Amino acid sequence: MNKMGGDLGWISASEVKEKLETSPENFQLLDVREPKEVREKRIPHSLSIPSEELEKRLGELDKNRETAVHCFSGLRSYKASLKLKHAGFDKIKNMDGGILSWIYETEKGSPKK
Repeated sequence: MNKMGGDLGWISASEVKEKLETSPENFQLLDVREPKEVREKRIPHSLSIPSEELEKRLGELDKNRETAVHCFSGLRSYKASLKLKHAGFDKIKNMDGGILSWIYETEKGSPKK
């Protein structure tokens, strides 16, 4: 339902990986999971700000860069993306499927097309 609502843009894990590799100066990846989750598995070059701390740590993010937000599966990142949008960030995308997608698409390989 959130995806169909069209309130936010969406980005795949493989697209995030490509942007991190090809244009890191114009792109940032925000991880809104809890510190324990981040210690278990972290996407390289991501910025970790737990969703509960996001509003008071907005200054750590660059409003001028395209920003992808992720969590474990996508719900917390969707809510965080809405907070960012309401705070004036206009280049926000939610990473579809969260870190679960990252593991599947970039580390184990995506299915053959």
